[in-house]
Amino acid sequence: MSTITEHADASPATIARLLVDELDELTDELVDRILTGEHAYQESTLITAVELREAVHANLDSVLRQLSGEFGDDLHAARATGRLKADYGFPLAAVLHAYRLAGRLVWDRMRAACAERPELLPDIGADVWRIIDDYSTAAAEEYGRAVSERTTRHTELLQVELRALFDGVLEPGRLHTAAQMLQLPTTGTFLVVCAESAAAPGAGVGAASGAGVGAAPGAGVGVGVGAASGAPDAAGARGPFAGIDRRLRDGLVAAHWMSDVHTRIGLLSLSSPHALPQVLDLLHAEADGRVGISAPFTGPLGARDALRQAELAMASLIPGEAATETYGQSALPLALAHSPAAARELRDAVLGPVLALPAADRDALIATVRAWFDCGGSLAATAARLHYHRNTINHRLRRIEQLTGLDRSDPRAAAQLYVAVLADRLFGRD
Repeated sequence: MSTITEHADASPATIARLLVDELDELTDELVDRILTGEHAYQESTLITAVELREAVHANLDSVLRQLSGEFGDDLHAARATGRLKADYGFPLAAVLHAYRLAGRLVWDRMRAACAERPELLPDIGADVWRIIDDYSTAAAEEYGRAVSERTTRHTELLQVELRALFDGVLEPGRLHTAAQMLQLPTTGTFLVVCAESAAAPGAGVGAASGAGVGAAPGAGVGVGVGAASGAPDAAGARGPFAGIDRRLRDGLVAAHWMSDVHTRIGLLSLSSPHALPQVLDLLHAEADGRVGISAPFTGPLGARDALRQAELAMASLIPGEAATETYGQSALPLALAHSPAAARELRDAVLGPVLALPAADRDALIATVRAWFDCGGSLAATAARLHYHRNTINHRLRRIEQLTGLDRSDPRAAAQLYVAVLADRLFGRD
């Protein structure tokens, strides 16, 4: 290459135009430097020699033409390179190192060309490294976008498979593919968790999974594209069990989650059946609302029925309380949760005259009989809990007997009254 002294209009742009004429030679040299100086390119079997050379050629051409003033800040080549390297899984550090090697090559050539005009060096250096910095930044930003898009696509595919399991539409022939994608064993120990979001209405049944208890098992799981393995999902970072995944992983438990506006649903894969007590303790400790847990099951295809169990277990808990319930643990609340409409009918039939009272009288009487049951039928304990005299408690209980026609000393009558009060507590009033 000739030196700048041969040109009367010596300037950094002049040198750059001279280098454009040597673009093929520069491309070959830079490819050699990249392959020599960056192990990621040496070891890669994904990107071909032709693709690497084309990317190098396009970037050098663009850099030199910007230095020569032929066109403005066109960063298309840098963005294309960032996306290509992200798609091939190259480390970002290797991509940025390649741009530094390009900057060093261009700088060395331009500095050699103006060896007899050292006053041009500051401007040349400033222009070269400014443009290389712009290209590195553009490539890194596009690299990040490509990785984010790929992660989003992967998460969406995970959600499709997870939703198919919960909806019960995953054919057995697809089980192996779905299990591989979700990194789940085809046999093992599994749980489904249904956790009520803080924003969920206190109505109880019907909030679970957007389907409502009483619908077909797992039908209409109203999940949006959410998260698997702890990524932010439709419930947001502050949804139920938002920070539990790391602690589950510490116990060798894998978790996949999806959410709707009312619940967060999780499929948990335990490393061993012996981990079950630890997982249940962790779920209980982390619960900030109602949480239903299925019975353990042995294969991913059982997720549909397990979701139904978890929904029912959640619906058998008292709205507004932070508690966990495993399916089958409490028979009577679970029986009511199986048929909330029938439970409400029973409540109205037994407590109708009480519910018809003015709100203050109604609430006082129901709170009293509820506390009486909670205290095992002890007047003294009920009075202590409610901070009233025993005579006041006894008077209220007698009034309930008069209104309902049920004698609390009769076990069958007391059972009816208890179930009605429990149904009122679980499902509230329309």
